[in-house]
Amino acid sequence: MMKDRFKITVFILIMLVIVSGCQNTSQQQQQQESQREEGAINQSAEPFLSFKDFDGQLVTLQDKPQKIVVLNDQVLHSFYQVGGTAVGITNTFNIDPPKEAADLPRVGFMHQVNIEKVVELQPDLVIGQRFDHANLREILKEANIPIANLNTQSIEDIRQNTILMGKITGNEQKAKELVEKMNSEINEVIDRIPDEKEMPSYAILTVMGDAAFVEQGSTIAVDIADQLKLRNATLSLDGEVMAGYIPFSMEEMVMIDPDYLFIISHTTDEEAEKMIESNFKSNPAWRSLSAISNDRMYFLPKVKFAIAPGVEVVDSYKYMADLIAPSESN
Repeated sequence: MMKDRFKITVFILIMLVIVSGCQNTSQQQQQQESQREEGAINQSAEPFLSFKDFDGQLVTLQDKPQKIVVLNDQVLHSFYQVGGTAVGITNTFNIDPPKEAADLPRVGFMHQVNIEKVVELQPDLVIGQRFDHANLREILKEANIPIANLNTQSIEDIRQNTILMGKITGNEQKAKELVEKMNSEINEVIDRIPDEKEMPSYAILTVMGDAAFVEQGSTIAVDIADQLKLRNATLSLDGEVMAGYIPFSMEEMVMIDPDYLFIISHTTDEEAEKMIESNFKSNPAWRSLSAISNDRMYFLPKVKFAIAPGVEVVDSYKYMADLIAPSESN
């Protein structure tokens, strides 16, 4: 009898172990299946944002970026105008960053980035510049940090970058409203310029240190002048064009003889004035230009025409419009 009871007890214990094992196996299988399902959902979930940058590279942001380093001075104002907040920016040349970014950590200059400082900030997005930061793409890729290289060379670039900054910051509607307001105000400025049978001609001379170029292709200043019903006299010139610029030639400038001559400095306005004074003003050919003899040479502020001011480019339109067609209030 005792043996029978012992056998029954052993049998019950064995069955309990088997049942428990089956339950544990079942639970493990359910957990694994659940994890696989969650992984499949995560893989199939659409990213927060996906777009191609100016290098033609696809940039995919799985989640809304929370820590953004802006290396591109040309989009910094657009970024803050739509409500963005950066964790790091570059040192800017002779231009103040948005006041909200005044005390942010600096990571070098736009053309000379300290990549170690960038990585230390642990960003989940870096906004770069297509000409200066193409070489950073592979370095940041190894650190699992996405980079979007952008460009701001024209008024249309300002529009597109403002919208993109809105998408990146999750403020797309605000960005669209800012662009619509900008477009409306630009049209108001353009409408006040009288139509003339023959459009006055212009040339834009850009000073970069001791070198001088004329702006022939699409730039912020060229776009504004064209839309304000002026004619770019430099389009007839031949030359090696680099990002819309060709080397300056006094002989060619005399040949095209523009009605207006606009000067832009990429250093400081004072240095540009000194460069013109020392290199050109004593030249009889320079003095023979219609723009000079008619007192139509103007220095354009860098903050309005060389550095992209975002949607505040409306003020750049107003500035040039007041030079060529002063309003009654001025």
